[in-house]
Amino acid sequence: MEKLVKQSLNRLFGSWKWPKNWVLKLLSLFFAIFLWYFVAGEDKVDMTVKIPVELINLPQDLIVANEYKRELEVTVSGPRGLIRNMAGEVTRTIDLEKATQGPVVIKNDTKSIPMPWGVQVLRVKPSEMIVQLDKLIEKKLPIQPVTTGKVPEGYSLISVLLEPSEITITASEAIIGKKNVIHTLPLDISGLTEPTITHTSLDLVPQVSELIGHPVVTATILIEEKQVHKSVRNIPIVVPDNNNVPTLKLSSRQVTVHASIPYSLAQTTSNYTSLFAATITAEGLQPGTHKIKVLLTPAEGVKILEVEPAEVTVSVPAAKK
Repeated sequence: MEKLVKQSLNRLFGSWKWPKNWVLKLLSLFFAIFLWYFVAGEDKVDMTVKIPVELINLPQDLIVANEYKRELEVTVSGPRGLIRNMAGEVTRTIDLEKATQGPVVIKNDTKSIPMPWGVQVLRVKPSEMIVQLDKLIEKKLPIQPVTTGKVPEGYSLISVLLEPSEITITASEAIIGKKNVIHTLPLDISGLTEPTITHTSLDLVPQVSELIGHPVVTATILIEEKQVHKSVRNIPIVVPDNNNVPTLKLSSRQVTVHASIPYSLAQTTSNYTSLFAATITAEGLQPGTHKIKVLLTPAEGVKILEVEPAEVTVSVPAAKK
């Protein structure tokens, strides 16, 4: 086939000396003519497209510390098909290899964005943008819990324990350089009457969240019921009924108790003496006078602070002959 074509061309052009790979070159010529026809033959339009901004070669010890325009509005002119097909292939690339700490002014002109052949940039908005570069630092900060709401009456928030209790953040010096603590998002303690374990995120500025995400910490909320201090008088001392023990004489048949009573129990109890049982151990006592400690048993949750008297004098009479 190649010889046949060559013979036909020789008849037209005589003894022309053909270069090597002349077939490939001829096909390339036909392809270029076809492409030219496709581009030049299609309707030209003016269209505004969004071109993404790409920062490259940012030094490792620097970070972008401000919000900048992530897309440019570029008005272009060219064949409709080419403009539509260039989406995702054209970017405004900004090389920051030689940038230093501080503001970097970037000019966006019609020559700053490479376009496919046949497409012309008419204008770019914005024509100028500023990228603020700051020093990148690492800092370990304690985490402080924040609560909202109130526990019910009669209960107290003792503390909130966090795990982990601190976090290491790598971010712009301008953002975390002066920070001494990181707070949690508010923990709602409304209605809590007992210790509760929950999870919460940290209250971070967007610039830090973009770098480290949204860390979650475990919060242990310690809630305790309030205690009411009461002095309860006239609590009878009960002497165990024992046939082997003769009639005893006590220096006091009643005690006064100073106690700490749970709030809910104090609210529902009308007779506080019913919360205590006082007794002594008299078994095996010989005739005479003895100092015996008063044994006091409180109701569940009640804490005894002091007993008056703590001891009573017990007189054991001699057995009758």
